Amino acid sequence: MTNIKIIIIRTIFLCIILLFVGCGVSTLRIHTDFIPAGSLRLGQVMYVVKRSDILTDQNKPTYEALIASGIKDSEIKDGSVVWARIFCCGGITEKYSSEVAGSLLFYVPQSLNVSLGDIVEVSSGSPPEKGDAGIINTVTRVVQKNSENYNKCWWDPKNDRLWLRVLYCDWMPREGWIKQTGSYPAWYKPAAASPSKK
Repeated sequence: MTNIKIIIIRTIFLCIILLFVGCGVSTLRIHTDFIPAGSLRLGQVMYVVKRSDILTDQNKPTYEALIASGIKDSEIKDGSVVWARIFCCGGITEKYSSEVAGSLLFYVPQSLNVSLGDIVEVSSGSPPEKGDAGIINTVTRVVQKNSENYNKCWWDPKNDRLWLRVLYCDWMPREGWIKQTGSYPAWYKPAAASPSKK
């Protein structure tokens, strides 16, 4: 990926965060998702966030959400948070494309090595309620490295003209994943029990 593309992606990411913080939206992209909390879903890493980005005044709510979830400041490093797309590809404009408008933030535990373009599995979070800290979206594993030539996962349906495609892997149905239809389509695996706070 060229330096210009990286700068553009970083700028878009920071603008999205600024837009949501500036508009007073109470639900952060690190808490929210379009599937039930605690369920597993896939996302593709579009930007690996630097610690310096997380520590800016504009991103203070995301930093505070990480701390409130039990993550120590010393554990927040470059790559502790990634910006990922859950929909592909395109839209009327780049800013309002399905991949930008529907993108989410995921916390990456130190035990995982996540890179740009990787397909990751995530335990979906939920916003704070009744005074709790909420649950942050957390990467559970890397399903497919960007560098792998692996054809078991793809954007579904396989039609490049569609704007709201979702990640699908051929093993999902036999492992209990279900398809959600409607305005926010997804393949996800329902939580076995209530999610615990990180």
